[in-house]
Amino acid sequence: MEITPIVSTLTTAASAYFMKESVDTQKKAMKAERAANQRQYDLEVAQKKLTLAEEQRKNRNLLAQQQSGYRAKLGAAGLSAQSGSGRAVLDSMKQEYDTEDKYLINQANISLEALLNGINTKQNRNLLSMSSLNNRQMSNTLNAINNFTSNAGRSVLK
Repeated sequence: MEITPIVSTLTTAASAYFMKESVDTQKKAMKAERAANQRQYDLEVAQKKLTLAEEQRKNRNLLAQQQSGYRAKLGAAGLSAQSGSGRAVLDSMKQEYDTEDKYLINQANISLEALLNGINTKQNRNLLSMSSLNNRQMSNTLNAINNFTSNAGRSVLK
């Protein structure tokens, strides 16, 4: 009869140990997932920035080609690109470029904001899971302590 409290105590201790190991493993997995999500976010941000820079470069080159072609037409016609309708057309081309550039920047910012929201959502879910794990671990620890004291009290009474 004296073996029962010892076995019960060992079972409770083993259960608490394996639960702690399980919780620690889950915490490590969540931390690794958080780090992987952050790396993915950083890579996607870098990709978006590179894509934006490439689009801006293409648009600048296109504007320069359009403007030089129009200047060549004006020069062939004996007109100046510095004043009058020639200047107005070149200014209009520049305004179109500026508008397109602002649009591209806004689209990139919206895309980056969406990425940030996604990573924040994942991190909030991880924090919630981590909190749940901590609560379960605390509950199991308290249960193990309660079982241990209960078993110890029974063995003292016997």
